[in-house]
Amino acid sequence: MKLFLAGVAAVVLTLAFGSPAGAQTLTLTLSRATFTYPSGDPDTTPTVSSPSFNVTYRVQNNAGKNWHLAVRANADLARTGGGATIPTTNTTFTGTIGSGTLSNADQTLASGTGNRTSVTRSITFTLLNQWTYSAGTYTQTIVFTLSVP
Repeated sequence: MKLFLAGVAAVVLTLAFGSPAGAQTLTLTLSRATFTYPSGDPDTTPTVSSPSFNVTYRVQNNAGKNWHLAVRANADLARTGGGATIPTTNTTFTGTIGSGTLSNADQTLASGTGNRTSVTRSITFTLLNQWTYSAGTYTQTIVFTLSVP
């Protein structure tokens, strides 16, 4: 069985604007917009991992206000042409930004109050590699959100 998987990392940026001179600024950058999991025999490669990539964020002119960085999947991995999915929860993430199991709900990667100088952290996604997956090409959108609630 050949399984090709692709993840799409999207950036959703929520901004709150004050006066132009002191406007609140949130910056979120990903070092890659897409990635592909390598193929592997589930008997010898029980998990497959994305390349590591960087998430950089910065919060300016945000005195005394909370900010929040989160990650989530829009839906399960879906086979191109339909008919098969792989549960989002079969994917985990690790890195200097934190670790957890990917889900369809926001998961906090970082949070704080006030300003935050530019910070760069790494993240890698890992998928359980199972014989039960139908052969095909699968895609999924992974959303990173930096917001001031």
